[in-house]
Amino acid sequence: MISKMKLLSKMFRHRLAQAFAGRPRGAFPADARLAAMGAVLAVVTARAAGVLARLQEAFERDDQAGKGKTLIGDWRTPARRGLGVVVLTFGVLGGWASIAQIDSGVVASGSVVVESDRKAVQHLEGGIVKDLLVTNDAHVEEGQVLIRLDATQVRAQEDMARSAFYSAQAEEARLEAEAEALDAVSFPPELVQQMADPAARRAADDELRQFREHRSARKIQVSILGERIAQAKGQIRGAVAQRDAAQSQLASVDREYAKLKPLAEKGLVPVSRVATLERSKAELEGRVGSLEADMARLERTIEEARLQIAQVEQKTAEDASVKLAETRARLADAREKLGVAVDRSNRVNVRAPRAGRVVGLKVHTIGAVVRPSDTLMEIVPDDDRLIVSAKMSPLDVNHVHVGLPAEVRLPSFKARTTPIAIGEVRSVAADALRDELTGQTYYELKVSVQVAQFPEDVREKLKPGMPADVLVATGERTVFAYLTQPLMDAVRRGMREN
Repeated sequence: MISKMKLLSKMFRHRLAQAFAGRPRGAFPADARLAAMGAVLAVVTARAAGVLARLQEAFERDDQAGKGKTLIGDWRTPARRGLGVVVLTFGVLGGWASIAQIDSGVVASGSVVVESDRKAVQHLEGGIVKDLLVTNDAHVEEGQVLIRLDATQVRAQEDMARSAFYSAQAEEARLEAEAEALDAVSFPPELVQQMADPAARRAADDELRQFREHRSARKIQVSILGERIAQAKGQIRGAVAQRDAAQSQLASVDREYAKLKPLAEKGLVPVSRVATLERSKAELEGRVGSLEADMARLERTIEEARLQIAQVEQKTAEDASVKLAETRARLADAREKLGVAVDRSNRVNVRAPRAGRVVGLKVHTIGAVVRPSDTLMEIVPDDDRLIVSAKMSPLDVNHVHVGLPAEVRLPSFKARTTPIAIGEVRSVAADALRDELTGQTYYELKVSVQVAQFPEDVREKLKPGMPADVLVATGERTVFAYLTQPLMDAVRRGMREN
């Protein structure tokens, strides 16, 4: 009998080791801890049975030896032996129940209210499928290309928008140079960096050619006016020389006239000679006056030419300024359109919004037409969480608060293949609600659970409304307190007067 008891003790020690193997303290659910404590109790009971068996053998040896009454002999009667077994058993059970700690918790029933935080993959404009790069259940990284749409039309629109943008940039630089009367066009760095693009180079070359043509035409106008000024200046110089010569001749005639006139009055010289001098004097004075008038006219011609040159420069600057305002407005519009075209071109590659698994793939063939805003597939994020809404008794609300750990079971699935998920209390209702069907009051409790804790087949079948059982761990208490608490509560309620 002793050997059997030893074998039984070894078996229970083995079960105890299995129950705690590989689990750190506090890392296993309450039912596993109860099983482990049961194993401890079984081991203690087996040890007690072994002690009783050894006492029984001692009794038998004492009887066979025929000894008198001893301390052992006081236990010979079956009643005393049975009483000893009962006392020892209840003593062991009472001691174990007084020191063994079990988890205390709040039980609530509820349902799945949010299937998951799935990310819908959609396309804004739609298009034609060119490449399909994923399948259902495939794992993808954030930003990974899932579907590639045909980009022929989109690229053409982007090229047109880019060409218009480059053209507006180059025209703005050319008009700025013309408005400031610069000798060269300074293109913006943004355009210079894109000179490897034929469209950018073509736009810059076109504006440089226009700048040279406009500058050449302006120079021709200025040159013509400059030649007119130079010609007038030459004529002025000739008129000045002629005037000076006429004035010199006039001075000579005046001197001769002054000498001969008194002599003519005395009759010493012929009067005709004096008259000839008077006619010469008048002609020379008229000549000087005419030359001075020509000089004034030529000066006015020079001023007019200079004014025309200034007007040419001013008109060029004014025209450039007016066109510059229009071009800048067109440039802003072209920049916006280019941004839209680039965004649309980038959306040709449909990318994963989050890292996770592909589910609900709705595109299966190359060349399929995707309508705008259609859901192409869904991505279940790697850190996807499940929300369970449960109804908690008002008697338990003071024990539950946000952040407490909670166990979630899904009764819709087989318990053997569906593990218990460990979640966290996300929220507790601030006020009680009333169930319209039963009339009972309750507090709404929401628990967040990572979906990855469930097997693949369970995750695929999760739907809103599925039942769920929630156990919120609120602390620990002894087995003795657990067993006697209902009795103590009944006694406290019963020992009160009405």
